[in-house]
Amino acid sequence: MNEDITDIKYDESFVLAYEHGILIGVLGFDADINNSSAEIWGPFINEDKWEIAFDIWIKMLELLPNEVNSLYMFPNNKNKRVLKLSSDLDFNEHGKQSILKFHRDNKGDLNDVSIIELTQKHYLEMKELHDKTFPGTYYSGSQIIEKINGHRKVFIIRSHDNLSGYIYVEAQPEFGEASIEFFAVNESERGKGIGRELLSVALKWIFTFDTIDSITLCVNTINDNAIGLYRKVGFNQIHDLRFLSKKI
Repeated sequence: MNEDITDIKYDESFVLAYEHGILIGVLGFDADINNSSAEIWGPFINEDKWEIAFDIWIKMLELLPNEVNSLYMFPNNKNKRVLKLSSDLDFNEHGKQSILKFHRDNKGDLNDVSIIELTQKHYLEMKELHDKTFPGTYYSGSQIIEKINGHRKVFIIRSHDNLSGYIYVEAQPEFGEASIEFFAVNESERGKGIGRELLSVALKWIFTFDTIDSITLCVNTINDNAIGLYRKVGFNQIHDLRFLSKKI
């Protein structure tokens, strides 16, 4: 939480509910001030105390900064109580997302591909490809480039010194976690196996961290081509989520 929740620190963005000194509920948000939005975390409430859900929601709203005018939620498709709460709160559904996982034990099956990191020479091509492929998403191409560091990488595949595709990966070795946030292939280069090469590059880098045993990614459930590609590389589908939003 120290690493992920930065714009408004977690001790100023989470509400905790206690009964007789025992924690029974948690609800908070991860604000993105630049995008005037916040992602909701929770509510996580003891099953027999669910009646506090609306009260803890009202308390959390009091912590939201004035700059935030949009809220997002990604509850599990099986989380019926949170889905009912989101409906009662007038959230709108924008689609379903699938969570897939790749385990370190399968890294031996990855394609043998050279790792090439994004350099300034290809910044513009990467930004254009990202913003065209993922318009209005939570990170723009420029924001991704600004985030690049030792644990956040963009890898690329080139053809005749032009950018064929990219992949953006985040690793948190101190927590044993990693995720593939975005990847895209130029339309003219599709169907050549570049997507599979990009995934192999990212996974090989991720597993250079000994503390990371597996990684997860999120993809639109109706994107059969993407899910099929992930499964070919060795990913398994483990969760289905709803993408919900609300203007405030």
